[in-house]
Amino acid sequence: MKHRRDIEGLRALAVIAVLLFHFGVPGTRGGYVGVDVFFVISGFLITSLLVDERVSTGRISLRDFYSRRIRRLLPISAVVLVATAITAVAWLEPTRLANLARDIGAASLFSVNFIFADRGTDYLASALPPSPIQHYWSLAVEEQFYMVWAVLIAAVSIGARDMRRRVGVTMGVLIVVSFALSVTMSGSHPSWSFFGLHTRAWEMGLGALLAVFYNEVQRISAQTRAVIGWAGVIAIATSVATFGDVARFPGWIAAIPVLGTVGVLLAGDDARGGPLVVLGIKPLQWIGARSYSLYMWHWPILIIGEAYVGDQFGTTAKCALLLITVGISALGFSYIENPIRRSRRLVAKPNIVFALGAGLVLSGLVTGVALARYDPSISTGVVAQAPIDVAPTTTPQTETTLSSSTDVIASTTTTVALTPVPISMVNTGPLQAIIDAVATQVVPDNLEPSLLSAENDMPIIYKNDCHQYYDTTIKPNCVFGDVNGSVTVALWGDSHAAQWFTALNSIAKERHWRLLTLTQGGCPFIDVVPYNVHDAVDFTHCATWRKNVRKYMVKEGTDVVFLSEYYGDRDSIDRDFIKSKVWKQKLPALFDSLRVDGIEPVMFGDTPDPAPSVPECISARRRSIGACAPREPTRAVVAIDDVIRTVTQTAAVSFIEPRRWLCSNDFCPVVVGNILIYRDYHHLSNTVVKWLTPTVAETLGSYIDALVASKN
Repeated sequence: MKHRRDIEGLRALAVIAVLLFHFGVPGTRGGYVGVDVFFVISGFLITSLLVDERVSTGRISLRDFYSRRIRRLLPISAVVLVATAITAVAWLEPTRLANLARDIGAASLFSVNFIFADRGTDYLASALPPSPIQHYWSLAVEEQFYMVWAVLIAAVSIGARDMRRRVGVTMGVLIVVSFALSVTMSGSHPSWSFFGLHTRAWEMGLGALLAVFYNEVQRISAQTRAVIGWAGVIAIATSVATFGDVARFPGWIAAIPVLGTVGVLLAGDDARGGPLVVLGIKPLQWIGARSYSLYMWHWPILIIGEAYVGDQFGTTAKCALLLITVGISALGFSYIENPIRRSRRLVAKPNIVFALGAGLVLSGLVTGVALARYDPSISTGVVAQAPIDVAPTTTPQTETTLSSSTDVIASTTTTVALTPVPISMVNTGPLQAIIDAVATQVVPDNLEPSLLSAENDMPIIYKNDCHQYYDTTIKPNCVFGDVNGSVTVALWGDSHAAQWFTALNSIAKERHWRLLTLTQGGCPFIDVVPYNVHDAVDFTHCATWRKNVRKYMVKEGTDVVFLSEYYGDRDSIDRDFIKSKVWKQKLPALFDSLRVDGIEPVMFGDTPDPAPSVPECISARRRSIGACAPREPTRAVVAIDDVIRTVTQTAAVSFIEPRRWLCSNDFCPVVVGNILIYRDYHHLSNTVVKWLTPTVAETLGSYIDALVASKN
């Protein structure tokens, strides 16, 4: 193909949009659509080359095609992987290296999008920092497309009289199927929709379809094509400026920047007065030529630079990192990308190219393995004693009292039904070990879980899929405790309910309760449609799931339900945290309806909410970990606690307040003895929950037994 200045300028716009978005420039929150622009361009270019080769020579050389792709894509991508690993060891928090090692290995095999899709389906992924090579997902999608596309075109064009027509029909089917998957899966499986080839292929397919019939569309008048081209530029620019709050992307709305890109390509570089007037200027041509290097280098520089700078990461630091990105990209283009891509020797000898490609892939795999085996030294020389004291300073009331409404007076004896007083923690103080931990400033070497494994220190219900994601039905086999027990209790809520599983399961076994786990990531028990920030989607499936939870609890004869959810859950109405007035409105009705079903509610308040990821924070501040501790709760948290406390007192419902155990004078330490309290930025570690189990048992056990006895 001849050099297309319009395409070079379009590449520049795409990469500028991505860079501005990632560097947080206001007004560019939809800059991620630059990737969609790249997809369309890729589909157009590779299909143009394949179709033109088939028409002119009667064949398609897959060897030459894949040789071109290797020379174009692998040199810079492999260098960036190695450079990222080296700088990550020097400047990135040690807690992030294990995931990065897996990511680098997958990126080398063009499959890292699967890693990110799988990681994204976990609601906890929102608590994980971005991978320094997260942008490789789009490269993986393109490479997967290339592997399939060239073979498909070569196959369907065999023996065809009208090759373009047959290829066009094939592409049309692919576009329809892929677009349908994108629309449907963006709601039900947003992470797989975002990162998957099956839901992105239609974008490259539309570019390919334009390439197949480009000669026909060129018959459209230059003036009309110029208008279409400018409309395309406006569509892309509007997407960049307004798509920040778009949910369920890509979905149907991705058609706006995609069709906009098709419009710009359709205008071509010969439509007088078309977008080339702007796209053809020298600065955009320079950026467009280096767009691939810019895209590859910018993200690891930004992420690792942010980790290195820390709290001082602001506009000045971002500008410095952007300049570094441009400089390194220019060097990479001049000394790596362009020389290899244009090498006459490599063009003439594809076998050498394939050997080079194998070596580059191997270099990434070796880098990933080496990084996985790297054991960073995070020793402080301090060894701590395991905390022993788990008794609250004041034990909440669980005595029984006379219930006048159930008194029965006989002629010779009086039978009195005893009802336990609901648990109140208004007089409960922090655990002594927590008080002692306030002064702790150094991470002990015998920390459990270790900083490097903290993110995986979670209850077994995450591993056996009893903690659900994007489900509307109930998993009936998730019964724990004493499965033959005569008392049935349930745990209902989101991941902040799930974090209490280990304690409740231990208590249930000891007291012979059946324990039902009814937890789902991002789905609160409060009757709202939550908005998930990580996936940028309304969790509409939660409403159906909640209804099925209620039916299931009744079916299973549930006696008591433990309710817990994250105070940071958001309401889809305004995409802000669920407000105290919503709790005030929804809780009484929920309590009443549960009791109508014969189920007694027990409310768990939320746990402290550290701002940063605790393992990462203290790995960077191993001798000043107090800076990582959550301090006084926000007004919103206090307001929610006050509302719950009032509502539960009025309704005679027990209210467990973990913050009273875990905080002293509004300071909530992150390490107690040798135990790490938080596994990320808002979930308790499973280790600390095990340690808290005796306290939870002392608070709950006799109350639940007495409650069930009074019901019987």
